Amino acid sequence: MQFSHPNYFFFLIALLIPILVHLFQLRKFKVQNFTNLAVLETIKLQTRQSKTLKKWLILSLRLLAITSLVVAFTQPYFSNFNSKNENPEIVIYLDNSFSMQARGTKGPLLNQAVQSLLSERIPLENITVFTNTKTYPNRSIKDLKSELLDIEYIDQQLSITALFAKASSLFTKNKTDQKYLLLISDFQKKNSFELNTDFKFQTFLISLRPVVPNNGFIEALSVKSKISDYELKVVGKTVNESQDSLNLSLFNGKKLIGKSVLLKSKKFTTTFSIPKDEPFKGRFVLDDLGLTYDDVFYFNIDKSAKTSVLAIGEENRGYLSRIFTKETFLYNFTAVKGLNYKFLQQQDLIIISELKRLPNVLINNLKSFVKNGGSLIIIPTVNGDIGSYNTFLETESLNFKTLISHEKKITYINFDHPIFKEAFERSVRNFQYPKIRQHYEISSGFKTLLKFEDNKPFLVQKQNLFVFTAPIGSENSNFTESPLIVPTMYGMGKSSLKIPKLFYTLGEKNELGLRLNFKNESVLKLSRDKKSFIPLQSKQNSKLKLFFDNIPKKAGHYALHKESDTLQYLSFNYDRKESLLQYHNLDNLKDFNVLDSVSKALESVKSEVNINELWKWFVIFALIFLAIEILVLKFFE
Repeated sequence: MQFSHPNYFFFLIALLIPILVHLFQLRKFKVQNFTNLAVLETIKLQTRQSKTLKKWLILSLRLLAITSLVVAFTQPYFSNFNSKNENPEIVIYLDNSFSMQARGTKGPLLNQAVQSLLSERIPLENITVFTNTKTYPNRSIKDLKSELLDIEYIDQQLSITALFAKASSLFTKNKTDQKYLLLISDFQKKNSFELNTDFKFQTFLISLRPVVPNNGFIEALSVKSKISDYELKVVGKTVNESQDSLNLSLFNGKKLIGKSVLLKSKKFTTTFSIPKDEPFKGRFVLDDLGLTYDDVFYFNIDKSAKTSVLAIGEENRGYLSRIFTKETFLYNFTAVKGLNYKFLQQQDLIIISELKRLPNVLINNLKSFVKNGGSLIIIPTVNGDIGSYNTFLETESLNFKTLISHEKKITYINFDHPIFKEAFERSVRNFQYPKIRQHYEISSGFKTLLKFEDNKPFLVQKQNLFVFTAPIGSENSNFTESPLIVPTMYGMGKSSLKIPKLFYTLGEKNELGLRLNFKNESVLKLSRDKKSFIPLQSKQNSKLKLFFDNIPKKAGHYALHKESDTLQYLSFNYDRKESLLQYHNLDNLKDFNVLDSVSKALESVKSEVNINELWKWFVIFALIFLAIEILVLKFFE
């Protein structure tokens, strides 16, 4: 016989209590006068033997009852492992990824699994438990109690291949030992499920699932730059098809900015507008009854910087410097001959101002600039190589065709376009129409911002590319003298500001490029909640790259420091892959024992290792002895 808790035998000291009670007579005697001594002698003779027998019988029953009860608490059992070389081993994997926050029949799935491990009797004295990040080798379940109760949810999850590799390393190399692997997880579909059957241990897949899969989360966040503010577009998602809405709140730091409802009828989409003239440490909070890790979505927008504008042309046009003032813009002009091509990628907006010819090297750099998100305005020339313009534009499915030498008025403004929608309070039909002497015909599917009186396009747009169909200098037009020039050029300039990345996703390969003047080999640090760490950094001349592959570990806003100065804030969010609550179907797996509870798995292991529990019998014995004692006290005379 073996015992799970042999230390409980200490309580056998309680046997002294009935012994002391029975050995010492603690009753107080009362004097009773008898007139006939013959009667007293008869009573003494009849009761002495029966009283002594009853006394020792009750003592024995009480000792047996206490002993049985103590032995029951030690949880005795028989094991049929007779070979000295045959020792069973148990390794348990406990999935602590975020999806285990889903609620089962007895609370969150992870808590439910931990409570089952602590309450059920493990058939071995020592076991090995490992999670996605930690390992507890060869420990008793009692010693593991505090660690198991303190397990935190994380955004990492081992793949099935990694699980089996890890388990194999935790088992001993003894080939005669029976080995049992218990995988406790919800088995989400975010990882592939290619199981390796070439292993030397028996595997139990304990699949824990929520009672009702229910979760809402923010799936996407995008921002659009307007002249005076930013427009945030939020897209939510829910795994519960019957859910029609999600309640959403927007915070700037701790200040509530606004609330909205994501409606199923609107594809769970809504928008918020926030000002450009102040930094914004944003935080979206969902009111959701599902997983908790994805209820908060962090983002950050620093105070709007000045828009970098570079004009490349034959001469510096005065109207450009008057519009792109130093209060709002960083405006520069350069000729092609003195152009530093490395300087192009640092701009928010480039203006090709009536160049006679676009060199091939400039064309290639402009293609790269536009591809990387930079804004480009093309103002053609009528006295140059228009074919070089078409060489660049052909990749955008646009071509300058015939040059039309016929004066036209610009009479149409697309007031629905963001550039003009913010500049004009209402549509204006009668204004001083600018004139153009010569213009090109074009063929494109671009969006039209301005049109001639014959509905031919004068200014078109494709994403971050703006193209005029005619020169706008005073030699060909009075457009630069028209009031329309200011909202047009200013609007294109302000909308060209490159918005820094709103947030980074933890676990991905994230990097940030900065241009700083370093002194004394300064090292940048990230900090949050009085904790700081140094990300991987790479310096090249005046450029610095920061890499966030493995740090930070938790979502939130982090301050980027250079010595004692705070340069900016960065926001990190958890990956939302686990939010979908999609699970693998384990029903068709033949080489594994698939169960839906920890207790069933432990019972199977007990039967496998031939463990016969005896504690129930000792509880029954204790009850029998107590019942006999009651009968003896009541009926034995």
